[in-house]
Amino acid sequence: MTCSEGLLLRLEARTLGPAAAWAPAVPGTSLRVHSIFAGTLNLEAEAGDSLVTLMGPSGSIYPHTVALAQPVDFRAWRLRPGCHALLQAGILSLHGEDVTVEVDLGGAEQAALRPLPRLVQLGTAHPFCVVRLAELQGRQGCELRMDSQHRPGVETAGMSGRLRRAALDLGQAAHEILHPPGRVGDPLDRTLPDGVAVHPTLARAVAALVGLGPGLTPAGDDFLCGFLAAAHAGAPDLVPALAAAVEANLHRTCRISGLLVRCAVRGFWPSPLVDLAQALAAKQVPEALVALVEMGEMGHSSGLDLATGFLFGLEALLLEA
Repeated sequence: MTCSEGLLLRLEARTLGPAAAWAPAVPGTSLRVHSIFAGTLNLEAEAGDSLVTLMGPSGSIYPHTVALAQPVDFRAWRLRPGCHALLQAGILSLHGEDVTVEVDLGGAEQAALRPLPRLVQLGTAHPFCVVRLAELQGRQGCELRMDSQHRPGVETAGMSGRLRRAALDLGQAAHEILHPPGRVGDPLDRTLPDGVAVHPTLARAVAALVGLGPGLTPAGDDFLCGFLAAAHAGAPDLVPALAAAVEANLHRTCRISGLLVRCAVRGFWPSPLVDLAQALAAKQVPEALVALVEMGEMGHSSGLDLATGFLFGLEALLLEA
């Protein structure tokens, strides 16, 4: 798609993610372009700190996206960060120096929120997923590796080592909160001013992960999103303390990655992750492996890092089958 001077482009949105529900709900909302990449365009409200992302049809799996009906190279629109956008009468208008883009939201399907199933045991499909995940990570050359989490005493150098240690520390802190050795009663022993209980060891482990790793969505953030999913599914009592620790440390990461972490805190998940959780709950090995492969297609390594946080988190929080 090539833009020329004074060009007007009209497109249609296919789906609105549940975390992007504000987009059609607040007419007259004034927006601006936050950032532009080949496959995504991020918008921010001029009043507030929320972001919403435009993507092509593949974006329908994400909870925070407006997925368009056709693939788009957003760089071809020749918009710039800071360009004005306006939502009015179901039309999202973006205005650049020589192009106006109108996205019709009126016919888009509002995607429903998909909660995670309740998980009380690891189940028989989990070990198959662990093996498959390690294979996928090996092919992709991921810094964060599921198989390294299962080798106590083995040190890994560089960023891989930092990610491994931070992930193990979070798993141990969460496990000790749920199963405190030699303690009776509520182990959440410190209270924030708003009344949310937080464990200092958990807070330190979360702080070490937020923003850890290169890229727009660092591996530490993706892992943490997966761990939050494991808590929502397997240890909901842990979620308030974990969420408080996460919110207190989001200044350590970039805005785009922080948006995805906030989605996880609030219970918004990519569809393949929900599919994986449902297959694990139903002990369906083939379906779980298919969902895992689909997660591997989410970004360079983001989906695999997310899966690592989820599968490892379940190990830390649940009992074996």
